[in-house]
Amino acid sequence: MKSFDIAGGPLRGRSLKDEFIGRFEALILSGRFAAGEKLPGERELGELFGVSRPVIHDGLRALESRGLVSIESRKGVRVNDWRREGSIELLLSLLSFTGGKLSEGIFEGLLEMRLLFETETARLAATRASPAQLAALGAHVEREGALDPLDSGAVVAADYEFHLQVALASGNEIYPLLMNSFRRVYEGILASFYSLPSVVGRVFRLHRAFVSALSTRDGETARRAMLDILEFGEAGLRRVLAAADGAAAAAPGSAGPGGAA
Repeated sequence: MKSFDIAGGPLRGRSLKDEFIGRFEALILSGRFAAGEKLPGERELGELFGVSRPVIHDGLRALESRGLVSIESRKGVRVNDWRREGSIELLLSLLSFTGGKLSEGIFEGLLEMRLLFETETARLAATRASPAQLAALGAHVEREGALDPLDSGAVVAADYEFHLQVALASGNEIYPLLMNSFRRVYEGILASFYSLPSVVGRVFRLHRAFVSALSTRDGETARRAMLDILEFGEAGLRRVLAAADGAAAAAPGSAGPGGAA
């Protein structure tokens, strides 16, 4: 049986179930529990974490919904290979576990997914957006033009709202939900990008160009206008991150990208 000094003592603070989920996610994502490994029973887990069996039971069900474990009747609970069976919800758990710093694989995956996802929302919005939605996007880009480029918080919020409005205008009820699922990740990326105020004007001009393209009601025209936005954003973000990595590597005591002294 695995040693459970890793349990970290009784759970306290926020909801006991949420605390258990967070603690157990970290154990799985860190590799302390391997894929296929059988977990102790609910009673033993309750004793180790200092909580009741119902808390453990509900927590394990939540972990199962995220793809981290499988609960089998009469066989107990086994750890899943989260890369194969994890849900979108797990992405936020991964970010919490890594302190919000995206691994290279997740970062590249998000950029690729965004290209596919947002160009398609743009194409659909061209033919499905209602007059009211087109008017709302037009009003939004006008408000963007009045923002202070140095107010990064307002700029990030406006950028997110623009893309959310496009997703809503697509007429696909799932796309806005996906946008909101990634909101924390998305806003974190935008905060890095808008650390350079000089990009703000160009982005907002591209937003206005997109709204004009959308008004043509031609899906391919709108798709290409959104692609212009995304490609400019990706290029700028890569420059910002490369500069940050270079500064970190040059810092005293740094041994390179790994940051080990």
